Amino acid sequence: MKIVSSQIKGVGILLLLTAVSLSACGDQKKKTGKVLARVNGEPITALQLETELSYANDAKKAGQQQPLREQALEALIDRQILLDEALRNKLDRDPKLMQIIDRFKTQAIVQAYLESIEAGRGKPSKAEIHAYFQGHPELFAHRRIFNVQQLSIAEQDLTPSLKSTMDSAKTLNQVAAWLQKNGVPYEVAKLSYTSAELPPEVAGKLQQLGSNRLFVVKDGGKGLLCALTESRESPVTEEIAGAQIERYLLNKRMQEVAAAEIARLRALTKLEYVDKPAAQVVEGNAALATGLPDKKVAEKNVADKKNTHAMQDMAGLK
Repeated sequence: MKIVSSQIKGVGILLLLTAVSLSACGDQKKKTGKVLARVNGEPITALQLETELSYANDAKKAGQQQPLREQALEALIDRQILLDEALRNKLDRDPKLMQIIDRFKTQAIVQAYLESIEAGRGKPSKAEIHAYFQGHPELFAHRRIFNVQQLSIAEQDLTPSLKSTMDSAKTLNQVAAWLQKNGVPYEVAKLSYTSAELPPEVAGKLQQLGSNRLFVVKDGGKGLLCALTESRESPVTEEIAGAQIERYLLNKRMQEVAAAEIARLRALTKLEYVDKPAAQVVEGNAALATGLPDKKVAEKNVADKKNTHAMQDMAGLK
């Protein structure tokens, strides 16, 4: 079996679930169009290939059309092989899988409905993009990069004695030596954050600290002993940021459309809570939410990106 790109493979797993769902429900429509390959007699068509390519973000990059088409076709073949085996093992009858598939199917239909409402408004104008760029210098013209070294320990090990050591230490290496001497297990990580990833107040505090200053972050059950090793400007031009701003504004519009449509339809809906939980928590559709700009992965020794959320809960800045 040929190995294909992880980007297309990721889409393949999701579409495999969808294919199982349609097959299980007995409403999978007969495939039509030019046949490109057959897997155990099951046709793979040109229409399926075009749909697959539409999910690849870089499908339109110059000079990459043919390689991507070949990879996408192999992904379709791989998925059909896996689907055949999944059905042979009656995986489509598993209740938990059916719930997962139903959730994906519902999200896709809802997303398509909201996009159909939004379709008539067109893309954000150049003026809108320019206004956003000018209004958020901390994200673009004055964007900064913060390089942070971290020692991750269990929160219960964040004792008064260790805090005292953090107060007197000049470097994180001195803190690491104290942890080793006292038998406290820890993990080392080096990460990079941009001012675009952090709340303005947190980015401001980091900028005020200066290089090699120590601080403590609490992240759930962990304590993060941190040192700011570098803070430098890394501006982004409007030309480079334009595509990201456009995506952000489109997603923001979609959120607004969703909120307005939900409010309209709720007013027309007969809603009855049969067994309402004591604490009702309503969360937004994660598929419609997005950040700006795209997160940058640390170049080396990257820890779990949930540290970004920990940085947002920064406590005990020295």
